[in-house]
Amino acid sequence: MEAKYLQVIAKYQEDLKGGLSLLYELYGRSLYQYSLKNWALDEEECYEVLYKTLETVGKVILRNEFDSERHFQNWLFKIHRNNTLMAVRAKMAKEQIEFKLVDWQDEFAATEEDSEGLEFEHSPVLNMGSTEVYEEETSQSPLFLALEKALQEISETDRDILLLRMNNYSYDDIAAMLGIENNQLKVRFLRAKAKVEKKTLGIIKENMS
Repeated sequence: MEAKYLQVIAKYQEDLKGGLSLLYELYGRSLYQYSLKNWALDEEECYEVLYKTLETVGKVILRNEFDSERHFQNWLFKIHRNNTLMAVRAKMAKEQIEFKLVDWQDEFAATEEDSEGLEFEHSPVLNMGSTEVYEEETSQSPLFLALEKALQEISETDRDILLLRMNNYSYDDIAAMLGIENNQLKVRFLRAKAKVEKKTLGIIKENMS
C-alpha cells in the first residue's frame, strides 16, 4: 500500500482542495489532539490552529521532498507545533497573563547552586501583575513597551520558555512541549528572565535620557 504522505502529495498535484481534504483525513485528528491535550486551548481554538496548519502545508508541500513517512510527519508536526505556539502566545496576551504566577524570588533561591553567577535584580518588572501591564489605559506605558521590545530581542525558544513558565507549566511539561532536554532548563529560564529584565530596564533608562 502506498505511504500516506505519497497519497497526499499525489492528491495535491491533482487538486489543491482534494489535497487539503486528504491531509485532514489522514493527519488532522492526531494534530488536533496534540493541541487539545498538551496546550491550554479549547476545541474551537484547536480547530483554528489545525486549519492554519492545513493552509500553510497547502502552500509549501509541493516545494519539499520527503524520503519517508516519518520525515513527512516530523515536518508536518513542526509546522503544527509552531502554529500552536503562536496561538498560545496570542491567547496568553489576550487573557492578560498573570506575571505573579511564579514566585521568582523563591524560585531563584531554590536554584541558587545551579544558577551561581547569575545576576538577579529586584526590579518593578518582577512584581508587575497582569492588570498593571495589560489594562487598556496602561497598555502603551513605557514599561509595557520596553518589556515587549526586550522579549523580541531574545531567541524564540527562550521566549517560549519564559511565557510557558509564567503560565505555570512545569519544566518537564515545557521540555516535552518544545521538544528540548530538561537538563539545565531551569537555569536557562533564569538566564533568559535576567536578560529580559536587564534589557527592559536598559530600554527604559535609554528612553528617559
